[in-house]
Amino acid sequence: MLPSTASFERLALNRITFGAREADMKDVRNRGWAAWVAEQLAPPSGDEQAIVTRLARQTMRIAYAVQLPAGNSPGWPAVDERRRLNYLGADIATIWDMVSKTEISIAPNERARIQQELNASTWVRNTHAHYQVREFMADFWSNHFNVGRQEDVYASAALAVYDFEVIRPRVFGNFRDLLEEVAKSAAMMRYLNNAVSGAAAPTENYARELLELHSLGASVYGGLSSAAPDVVSSDGIDVASGFTDADVIQAARALSGWTIEHGQPGPNGALPFTGRFTYNPLQHHAGAGVFMGVDLAPLTAPMAQGRKVLDIVAAHPATAAFVCEKLCWRIFGDSPPPAVVTRAISAWTANRHRPDQIKRVLLAILLGDDQSGRDMGAAPVKLRRPHERMIALFRSTETNVNLFDRAAEALLSLGDGLYAWPTPEGRPDSNAGWLSAAAALRFWNLMFDVMDHPAFTTSFAAQTPKEVFASPETVIEHWVGRMVGHALRPEAMKVLIEDVLTPFGVMAAHRSGGIVNIEKALRRLAVLIATAPEFALR
Repeated sequence: MLPSTASFERLALNRITFGAREADMKDVRNRGWAAWVAEQLAPPSGDEQAIVTRLARQTMRIAYAVQLPAGNSPGWPAVDERRRLNYLGADIATIWDMVSKTEISIAPNERARIQQELNASTWVRNTHAHYQVREFMADFWSNHFNVGRQEDVYASAALAVYDFEVIRPRVFGNFRDLLEEVAKSAAMMRYLNNAVSGAAAPTENYARELLELHSLGASVYGGLSSAAPDVVSSDGIDVASGFTDADVIQAARALSGWTIEHGQPGPNGALPFTGRFTYNPLQHHAGAGVFMGVDLAPLTAPMAQGRKVLDIVAAHPATAAFVCEKLCWRIFGDSPPPAVVTRAISAWTANRHRPDQIKRVLLAILLGDDQSGRDMGAAPVKLRRPHERMIALFRSTETNVNLFDRAAEALLSLGDGLYAWPTPEGRPDSNAGWLSAAAALRFWNLMFDVMDHPAFTTSFAAQTPKEVFASPETVIEHWVGRMVGHALRPEAMKVLIEDVLTPFGVMAAHRSGGIVNIEKALRRLAVLIATAPEFALR
């Protein structure tokens, strides 16, 4: 008999990974939750060796037609080959040069290949990485500092560098450091236009999103108000409790001159064309004044005004509340436990100058004051979005995920393509954002399609002991136990039993003795279980 509720280990792991596996739950039971968390928050720098090895030995097809010379374009030869992941390790200058030559001497398929490689490798990492909390947090920060890949071809091409050089190394680090590296990244510079911000008319796009989405949060936006603001202490200085449109203007001025090398005029002639960050004094507006109660005008050293803006917002109490609530929302659902949020904010504030600030916040969330992590064992209420549900299906069925050439497009119709949310606020993180009957049907069909693709290999038959086929009930209990960990609603269990008894179901396939048939029948059963509301929760 299956239990009526999932174990603590499954509940806790599902909250902070891309899906609990039997081996993970056994590990937590053997070592304890605190030991598992401690190991997860101390990963090696860069990819773990198993992921490096897995990605290095795989290839993915790329094919496109010949382009004959025409006008100023020398064209390009036809390509149809299986190729290793060449763009993931490319530096930003190589990417910039390639994009500039696209549709002249380089096929646009090569530019699209960058996104294809990034998405395919992310599916592999999310599924197979041992350090699952790092994967979870890379996903969180990528969405918090969202760069939509449709907005700008250079920003899109820079996303692989953004992911691997900006986000991933800092998922457990210091927020102030992460904030500046995001601000200086080619992807964000192009996406929110700060690269073209000029001395005469600084662009406000990035400045506004920095305050409203990346740090302070929209709840402390005061609009056009010119009234004297309330004052709070931020890192030992008095600052305004919120921001107004005037503060957006001052932040835009302070951050003008933060740009990338794109061939524009610089103090010593034209800058190179590399996409690398630079400070260009010719693009800096000299009139920055009072920002949130702090006068920026006396700061005249290069980048000093922009860095002061980042200092103020990173240390602000509103940022601690906004980001910590958002992180707890991601872990616990639409109504996170108030005590957990309070612990997170306290840890954020107390450790704001430490290089591992975010790690310490996670320790406060995941373990609590008594190190038990009891909050992590609460009943699940958070819906998995489509990408999470797909990866959880892979993990719970021990599916081997190889490079999938359609990973960049597979979930777009469900609104959950990686790096694809078009607007700066990132994809929704509420249950309401992912509840749709039509989407559920599309996801059902997609799971069948994906699981039949040769990039995904597993043997459901080999994972099903012979004694499990003794009855429809034992078959259902085995796979529901594997994937969910507790009994589904009675009506759902009844539907599954009826399904395995059909002429195309598991029992008929088992009696026929055909390996292919039993494999297809079990695969169908697993996908049916993955559509259950209980599997949809994490």
